[in-house]
Amino acid sequence: MAFSLKLRWSIGARLAVAFAAVAGLAVAANLLAVHEIAVVRTTRIVPVSVPAPAPPIVVPVAAPTATKSMNAEGLIAAIVQYEGAVRSNVVVHNEESDNRVDDALKGLDQETRDFDAQASGVVSPSRLQKLHARLAIYRSRAEELGHTADTRQDTLEKFSGRLGALDARTKESLDRAWKIFGRVIARKSLIDLNACLDDIRRRFESVPATDDYDHGALNAVAASEAAFSATLQKSAKDLVQSQGGAWVEQMRADMAELSALQSSLVQMDTQRRVALDDLAQESTSLVALTRTLKPAPATAAAAEVSAPPAISQPSANALDGVAEPLGERTIESTSTSARPNEHAALIGWISAAVLLLMLMISVWTVRSIVGPVRRMRSATRRLAGGEVSVQVARGGILELDDLAVSFNQMAEQLAAAHALARGYQDQLEAKVEQRTRELQHLAEHDPLTHLPNRRQLFMHLKTVLARAQANGTYVGVFFLDLDNFKTINDSMGHAFGDRVLEAIAEQLRETAGPGGFTARLGGDEFTVVCDSADSEEAVRTVGWELVRAFQKPVTINGRELMISISVGASVYPDHGIDADALLRAADAALFRAKALGRSQLSVFSAELLEAASVKFSTEQGLRHAMEREEFELVFQPEVDAVTLNTGLVEALLRWRLPDGRLASPAEFLTVAEESGLIMEISDWTLRSAIQAASQWHHGPWPQARVAINLSSRQLLDIRFVDRVMDLLREYRLPPQCIEIELTENVLQTGAATIEVLRCLRANGLAIALDDFGTGYSSLASLEQLPLTRVKLDRTLIASIHTSPRSAAIARAIVGLCHSLGLEVTAEGIECPEQLFLLIDQAPMYLQGYLLARPVPAEKLLGVIETLPNHMQSLLLASPVAVTASDGSAREEYPATLRHAL
Repeated sequence: MAFSLKLRWSIGARLAVAFAAVAGLAVAANLLAVHEIAVVRTTRIVPVSVPAPAPPIVVPVAAPTATKSMNAEGLIAAIVQYEGAVRSNVVVHNEESDNRVDDALKGLDQETRDFDAQASGVVSPSRLQKLHARLAIYRSRAEELGHTADTRQDTLEKFSGRLGALDARTKESLDRAWKIFGRVIARKSLIDLNACLDDIRRRFESVPATDDYDHGALNAVAASEAAFSATLQKSAKDLVQSQGGAWVEQMRADMAELSALQSSLVQMDTQRRVALDDLAQESTSLVALTRTLKPAPATAAAAEVSAPPAISQPSANALDGVAEPLGERTIESTSTSARPNEHAALIGWISAAVLLLMLMISVWTVRSIVGPVRRMRSATRRLAGGEVSVQVARGGILELDDLAVSFNQMAEQLAAAHALARGYQDQLEAKVEQRTRELQHLAEHDPLTHLPNRRQLFMHLKTVLARAQANGTYVGVFFLDLDNFKTINDSMGHAFGDRVLEAIAEQLRETAGPGGFTARLGGDEFTVVCDSADSEEAVRTVGWELVRAFQKPVTINGRELMISISVGASVYPDHGIDADALLRAADAALFRAKALGRSQLSVFSAELLEAASVKFSTEQGLRHAMEREEFELVFQPEVDAVTLNTGLVEALLRWRLPDGRLASPAEFLTVAEESGLIMEISDWTLRSAIQAASQWHHGPWPQARVAINLSSRQLLDIRFVDRVMDLLREYRLPPQCIEIELTENVLQTGAATIEVLRCLRANGLAIALDDFGTGYSSLASLEQLPLTRVKLDRTLIASIHTSPRSAAIARAIVGLCHSLGLEVTAEGIECPEQLFLLIDQAPMYLQGYLLARPVPAEKLLGVIETLPNHMQSLLLASPVAVTASDGSAREEYPATLRHAL
C-alpha cells in the first residue's frame, strides 16, 4: 500500500518542467539580447524626375517666291520633323510628346498638299502616286511605333503595380510582427524577402529608360529577381506556417508576373530600337525620293536659285539619352541591424542553470524508464514462452507503472482465455474431422442425387477394368440421357427438374442392383457400369433392361410422368481398354441412339466413330472456309412454262473442298447448324446473292430475280429485316428482285418468325415455300405464311410420270395454288415425261437438271439465252400419246408448245 501511495511523476510532467526552463531562457534572451534580433527600419526612396528633352529644332524653310517653280524642301522638312516627333514620343511618352506628334502630322499633311499643287503638271502622275504610297507606309510605321509606346507605358504601369503589390503585402506582414523596445522583430525569412524586394526596386530604378539598355543593370535586375524567387522557395515551409499557403502562392504568382513583365519590357524596347532604325531609314529614303521629283530644266534652275539651306536631322544618338519620367512614389523597405550584447554574462549563468536542470531531469527520467522497460521485456518473453501466470513488478514513471498494472491484468485474462481456447480447440478438431468426411463425400458424389460423380466413376472404372483384364471378363459402360428433359425444365421449372433427376437416380439404383455402379456426370447425363459380364450380348441385355425400366410412369410430387431414356453402350475390351476410350465410345453410341428416336439403345461400332470423326473434320473445315473464301454460289434457272423464258434463278451454296470437289449443302449444313456456324454462312450467302443480282440488274439483265434460301435461325434474329434492307440499299437493288425461300419447319420457330416474313413481304420481297409436298406439309402453312410462291418438292415430282396418285396430288396442289393467287414452281425435273405432264399445268415455273444445271454467275447469262431453244427441242423430241373420243390413239404436242408453234 505504501508503494502505491508513492508520488510518481509522469513523463509529461517532467518534460513540462524542462520546457518551462528552456522557455524562460528564451524569454530572457529576447529581453536582454539584441544581437540576434532582426529590426525593421523604414526608408523612403524618392526617384528624381528627369525632364524630357526638348524636341529637335527644325529650321523653317522659306517657301519659294516663284509661282511657277516647284520646291520640295518644305515637304522634306515636314518629313524630318515628323520623324523627330515620333522618336521623342516613343522614347519619352507623355501628353506633350503626343501633341507634338499631332502637330508634326498636320504639318506633313499640309506640306504634302502644297507639294501636290506645285507638282501638278510638272511631275508625272505615276511618280506622284509612288511618293504618296511611300508616305502612307511611312506614316503607318510611325503609328505602329506610337502603339508600341502606349503598350510599353501600360507594361511599365503593370510592373510598378505588381512591385507595389509585393511591397504592400510584405509591409503588411511586417506590421503584424512582434515589436519590442520600439523595434519590429520578425521572422528572418520575411525580412530576407523584404531585402530582396528592395534590391529589385533599387536595381530597376538604376536601369536607364533610353533606347540602349545597360546590360549590366539588366543582369543585376534579373539576379535580384532570381534571389527573391530562391529565398521564397527556400523559406516556403516557414512562410506557409507564419503567413499561410495562400500568401505564399500569391507572392509566387506576383513574382512570376513581375519577371514576365520585365522580359516583355526588354523585348519591347529591343523591338522599339529596331523599329526606330527602320523609321530613320524610311525617312532618309523618302527624302531621297522627294528630291528626285524635279521639274523641267527651267523650273529646276529656278528651284536651285531659291533652294533653302539644308535642315539638320536629329540623330538617333541625341535621342538615346532621353529618360522617361517615372514620377514620385514612396517605397518602404526593411533592413536589419545589430548591437553588442550587454547582458552576455547573465545569459550565460541562466543557460548553465537550465542545462544543469535538463541534465538532472534527463537522468531521473532515464532511470525511471529503463528499469521498468527491462522488467516488462523479461515478462513478455516468459509470456511468449507459454508462462501465462507471469506478473510484472510495479515501479518507474506513472505511465510505465500503469502499463505494468495493465500487463498483469492481461496475463490473468490470457490464462483464462488459454483454458477456454483449449476447450474450443477440442470441439474444433471434432468438427474439422466431421467436415473432412463430408467434403470427402462431396468430392466423390453428386450433391443433388448423391450418386458417385465423374471422379469416383474413373476410380471405379480403373478398378473394374484391372479386374476384368485379370479375369478375362467383359465390362459394359452405359451412357444415359433423358429424352426431352429440357422441355420438363422449361415447362415445370428447374426445381421440379431437380426432383425428376432425383427420381431417375433412385430408379437407376434399383435397376442396377447392389452389384451395379451408377454415377451422374452432369445435367441429365448418367453412367452405369456393368462389370463381370461374360459376353457382349449380356451387356446388350443389361442395356435393354435399363431402357425398359423407364417405360413405366414415374411419380414425382404427386404427378405421374412418362420419362424415357436413350442409352449408348460400349464394351471392354472390344471398344476400348481404358476409361476415356470406353466413355467416348459410349457417348458416340448415345448420339446414335437419340438420332433413332426415344427409348432406344445403341451399341458402339466403328462406323459411329468414323461418323463422329467426319463430323469433327467437317466442322473444323467450315470454321476455316470463310477465311479461305472456299464458299461459292451457283445459280439454277426456273423456266416459265408459258413463254419458255427464265423468270428467276435460284442461288445455291457450294463448298469447294481443298481437293477441288464441290460439296452440296446436304453434306455440311447439318453440321453448320449444330456448331452455330450457319448464321455466318447464311449471311455470306445473302450478301453474295444480292451482289450478283445487283450486277445483273444494273447490267445485261435488268429483269433479274434471284431466289435465296434462308435458315430458320436467321428469322429468329430481330435485326434480320434491317440487315436485308441495308444490303438492298447498299447495292441499289429493288426489293422485287429478291425472293426469299424457306422450308415449312419455319412454323416450328413460333409466331415471331412469321412476323419477320410479313415485314419482308411488306417491304416488297417475294416469299417462296420450298419443298412443299414433304412430310411437313400442311395446308395451314398456305394460310399462315405471307407467301407469293409454292415450290413442289422433288420427291413428289419424281413419281408423277409413274404414279397416277402422285400426278393427281400434283395437279390438285397446282390448282389450289392458282386459286389462292400463288405462283408455282416444280423442281427436280429430270426426265422428259415429267416435263410433258407439267407443261400443261401452266402457268407455272419449271426447274431441274433436265432443263439446266446450276452454273456459276459468269456462265448464267449464256445458259439463259439458250434455254428457250433447249426447251423447244425437248418438247418436240417426244410428243405425248393421247386417245381420241372414238377410241383411236394419236400423238400430240403439249398445248403450250402448240400455242407457241
